Amino acid sequence: MRRLTVVIPPVVQEQITAQALHIAQDSIDHALAWENRLRVAIDGLGDLPGYAVDEDASDRLGYPVRKAVFERTYLIHFVVDDAAGAVRVVNFRHGARLPRRGEP
Repeated sequence: MRRLTVVIPPVVQEQITAQALHIAQDSIDHALAWENRLRVAIDGLGDLPGYAVDEDASDRLGYPVRKAVFERTYLIHFVVDDAAGAVRVVNFRHGARLPRRGEP
């Protein structure tokens, strides 16, 4: 299987940055390490994008959305675009936070 390109749009970059800044309030070192682990996990979606479809998120958005759980706490929602050879991350959030309107 070929590696897919991982695309992280600016809105998701902002979501990640906001969480890193929240963690940095307690420890900058922990925030930097956490963000590094997260980026490695997201990049890994290009190698193994075969996560199960998240039915609830897919129903909310109207198209198939997959979900990866990061460190048992955070949700990474993404779409696999085989035609483009890409994994597109569509949302990132803490798992305890309910989705906002238009979020998976």
